Amino acid sequence: KRRMLRATNTYRPRPQPRSTSAGSEEKSSTRKNLNDSSYSYRMRAPFMKLQAVSRATGSAYIEMEGVKVICGVYGPTSNPRASYSDKGSLSCSVEFAPFAKTNRRTREDEQEERAISLILEEALTVSIQLDKFPKAVVKAWVVILEAGKGHIAAAISCVSLALADAGIELFDLVTAASVGRIGSKIVVDPGENEHQHSDYEGSLWIAYMPSLGQITYISQSGRIDLDASQKMLELCTEGCIALHSAMRTCLVESAKKLDKA
Repeated sequence: KRRMLRATNTYRPRPQPRSTSAGSEEKSSTRKNLNDSSYSYRMRAPFMKLQAVSRATGSAYIEMEGVKVICGVYGPTSNPRASYSDKGSLSCSVEFAPFAKTNRRTREDEQEERAISLILEEALTVSIQLDKFPKAVVKAWVVILEAGKGHIAAAISCVSLALADAGIELFDLVTAASVGRIGSKIVVDPGENEHQHSDYEGSLWIAYMPSLGQITYISQSGRIDLDASQKMLELCTEGCIALHSAMRTCLVESAKKLDKA
């Protein structure tokens, strides 16, 4: 079951109570999940790098356990074939590297590439200030170097970083995170082992703009009851917020290096 949300109809999760200190809030939230036996809060630590493609306007590389994604962004450039519009557009093209999967490339891989391209456009277009470049297009080329579990979520975050690196004006960075359910237990950022578990029931993942509190894309698979879905959604947003902080740190550090150069 897949559901796509546009900017005019974005979902805003119910706000959670906040503590007086950002640091203490993060620690208390983590403790809550770790002490509750119904949760397993373990996110794979990502490695992020900007300016990973030399000739691109902006680029990024994200790597975590089982997943490697690289993206180059080009433009904005004029789009003479398109009819006049007071807003620009985003075009995403995704492909798997020949060595991204253990199996030999098949026709299904081509279909998956097209499907992921559409997902990226849906999840990321709403984050871009399209009125800044009318009748122009920004192109994002994504290569999935290692297609482990969570490669779509990683691709979304990677493209968002590359857009920021290219100087494209954004409303917010878009991050993505997933959770799965094994029996009665909810697992944050499930990997290959969790997906292969005999009691694995399904998963939910979102693309999220933390600063605005808006979900730009949501996808759920498997049969999950309403209460569990709400808990999974809350954990997804927590994961996105944590990743958002890491992405901002990556951008700040890259800007400092450029200033020193």
